[in-house]
Amino acid sequence: MNLVLLVLLALLPGAGSVAFAQTPDVTTAAEPLSADTEPAQPPSTTSRWDYSLGAKVDMGNLRQPGQMSLRPTLGLRYGRWRVGTVEGANWYRFGQALQDSALTYDWLKKSNWQTALSASVINLDQDADFDAFKSGRKTLRLRANLDYRFSRQWLTGLSLTQDVLGRGDGTTVSPTVTYIQPLDEDSAMLLSAYTTWGTATHWQSTAARAPGSALRQDAGLGSWGAQITYRHRWTPRWAFYSQLSASQFINPMLPSGQAAVVGGQLGVIYFSH
Repeated sequence: MNLVLLVLLALLPGAGSVAFAQTPDVTTAAEPLSADTEPAQPPSTTSRWDYSLGAKVDMGNLRQPGQMSLRPTLGLRYGRWRVGTVEGANWYRFGQALQDSALTYDWLKKSNWQTALSASVINLDQDADFDAFKSGRKTLRLRANLDYRFSRQWLTGLSLTQDVLGRGDGTTVSPTVTYIQPLDEDSAMLLSAYTTWGTATHWQSTAARAPGSALRQDAGLGSWGAQITYRHRWTPRWAFYSQLSASQFINPMLPSGQAAVVGGQLGVIYFSH
């Protein structure tokens, strides 16, 4: 394996076990977030069940309105294990552009640091909502995420992924940066941007799932993305969010003429905690 795999595996003993994939769709603050004060410390992890329920309108490509869909959202947490988002405070503090809802182990939480370990099944032959249940070649992708809050409004993050079975998904490194602007005690705007470096095998596998994309065939930067998100808390348990995002593949070996993909989401969510 390469250096990224060694880093990921080195983290696992501290976690106690392998985790399964990361991050949120929507949240709300457990306490009001004042525009003039620091956010509260993340709540301590306890062995209790918490959950969130909601719904979102997902517009994967605004140039194709027919792709709009209404989907339920679910968050569930027990101790350090979670699926989706069930803690409002962490989304204000660690909201990032790269979002992936699946089973996650929150390994380390400090006032300015947050790390998570995860793994997910990836379908190498087709994009699917449930990769593990669709036909095609599959592999196990291991992920490590690190988020650091270096000022009240600026966050930076790093996501490392590795195909631990060596079946073609390769390795990626994705740095992110997020600017948070509180609007009042119950709402905030977030502007995030990221880029992704990948190995040749990763981009070749990505191109195979998207025929005609003409992605690059060697290692290097292969995509960028940005998003702006508005989050508002109606009550301590109910929240609303809207999100507009854009992403594009870069440095193709062959000209694809593919414009940036612009998508959006609208959602509401209820938090038990």
